[in-house]
Amino acid sequence: MHKRREAGGVSVRQARQSALDRDQRTWEENRLLSSGAALRSEVDLTFANEDDTRVQLLVHQIRPPFLREGRASFSVVREAVPTVRDATSDFARMAREGSATLARLREKKER
Repeated sequence: MHKRREAGGVSVRQARQSALDRDQRTWEENRLLSSGAALRSEVDLTFANEDDTRVQLLVHQIRPPFLREGRASFSVVREAVPTVRDATSDFARMAREGSATLARLREKKER
């Protein structure tokens, strides 16, 4: 084993550790990709000109249906929903009085 290390070879322990690291990296990338938190880290940027095909697209209607003059409506609600206001709610009270942290900051600023 000492001869392999001296000759530039990799020891069994180092080979096992690098395999474990590679497996760990692969597993973490798989979890990130499946959760949608990350995108592929490697993108294949090699393109072959033979595979490229050109498609012509003719568009007759430029405006989408929901922007036309009231012809199509995809909403079920026809009028605005009224806002419910509660003066005794926790949010309203905290907005009026302020939090304890805000009171401390104001007091500290006044000094």
